[in-house]
Amino acid sequence: MTALPATTPEHYLTGTSAMTIPDGEAAFVNWHFVETFLEGRANFRIAGRNFPDTSAVLGAAGVRECAAILRGSGVALPAGSTFYAANRDRAFLDLLLGNLLLGRRPDHLRIADYTDADSDADHLRAAIWRLRERLEAGAQTKLLDEWLALQ
Repeated sequence: MTALPATTPEHYLTGTSAMTIPDGEAAFVNWHFVETFLEGRANFRIAGRNFPDTSAVLGAAGVRECAAILRGSGVALPAGSTFYAANRDRAFLDLLLGNLLLGRRPDHLRIADYTDADSDADHLRAAIWRLRERLEAGAQTKLLDEWLALQ
């Protein structure tokens, strides 16, 4: 079983594992969450450690402390400990930008696969366009534009 990694606001859980953490407001059941956090069968992406640091472009937006949510969902965390993770939108933007920073077009990511409704998809597209505005023109924007054309 994979132990949960230590996290901080600067080195937080991101990617698909972070996307499975509930928002703390709705009833929640997700087999990916069970596999990731309760059965410990996941590879954790930690921003700035084993995954690109995207904070220069994205800042701290969407990074949250979620130890209480994890404990409430059955994850054994030491009392008083904290756990930082990206929310769903930040985790998606991290995956997208991480690929761009590595010079790869993120063809394996599809907006439709990470949203439940048209309003969610529109919200995520707006966040992607804000991200695009922060990138310098060049290879990264070219890759992003090519990817957006496929969405």
